Amino acid sequence: MMIDRRIKFRHLLCFLAVAQQRSLQSAAATLSITQPAVSNTIKELEEILGVRLFERNRKGTVLTPQAEAFFPHAEACINSMQQAANSVGGATGASNPVIRIGAARALAASFVPQVLMAFRERVQNVQVNVLTFTTSDLMAQLREREFDFVLCRYSDPEQTVGLSFEYLYADPLVVVVRPGNPLQKSIAARTDKLRPITAILPLKTSINRPAVEALAAALGLGAITAFIETHSIFLGRTYTLKSDAIWFAPWSAVKDDVEAGVLIKLTPAAKGKSDSAGLMARSIGLLMRTNSVPTPEAQVLIDVIRACAAEHRTEVF
Repeated sequence: MMIDRRIKFRHLLCFLAVAQQRSLQSAAATLSITQPAVSNTIKELEEILGVRLFERNRKGTVLTPQAEAFFPHAEACINSMQQAANSVGGATGASNPVIRIGAARALAASFVPQVLMAFRERVQNVQVNVLTFTTSDLMAQLREREFDFVLCRYSDPEQTVGLSFEYLYADPLVVVVRPGNPLQKSIAARTDKLRPITAILPLKTSINRPAVEALAAALGLGAITAFIETHSIFLGRTYTLKSDAIWFAPWSAVKDDVEAGVLIKLTPAAKGKSDSAGLMARSIGLLMRTNSVPTPEAQVLIDVIRACAAEHRTEVF
């Protein structure tokens, strides 16, 4: 069947704007046109396709199943047109393409910089926007198409409906202290007389929190009664470096500091590669919208992410 020639570029742009903004008014503002113009353009597209694309309710504009099926193809079409324009961008002054990624806060400390540096060696004329949030916030914004894809920890399958998760590597919870922390010698000597300690812990709502008790027991720390809860990597790092506190942190958040000797890892060493992840590891992965079609530049970045993740899978903790 021939593509209906009545479908114009403006129809696809308008459809994507409404689908992304979930509001006719917001879509109109994004496109710098009036709301009636948006309504008329969507109505034209619906008549051409012979289906209803949006439903209106109290929450705003909702995509119908037909619109959900149409979206990735419309998005891929617009992306292809953008790539065509970018291919002559040097002559026309067109702006560089933009890749929008979300990342868990801990990954911004080492993994994301590693990925971006490797990506920059392969592609120079692409802008990458990186924002960090909690895993739940990342998933919500990914669904709202605020990101092209997300790097985060694995979550409950029920929370990832409509999203696809690709495993990258395991990120264990570890305990770190500053160099010279008295606890370092006490744990090394396996003494039962440990001085009172302050611990910096993940929030109770964090998927890392259940691992704290098991890790504390493995180190012989006993019950932790004095603690600070935070999701801030900056706060955890600063407080640990300036005190005798111990920090329960994802390995990805402290990897560079441990390797540089800025922080000392107290986690018991694994016996071999097969023990690296252990019971307290969390799966790090690439989260995308189901059936989404990456742009060529985004696909290069995804390939770089996979290559960097392969290096992390060989680590022994």
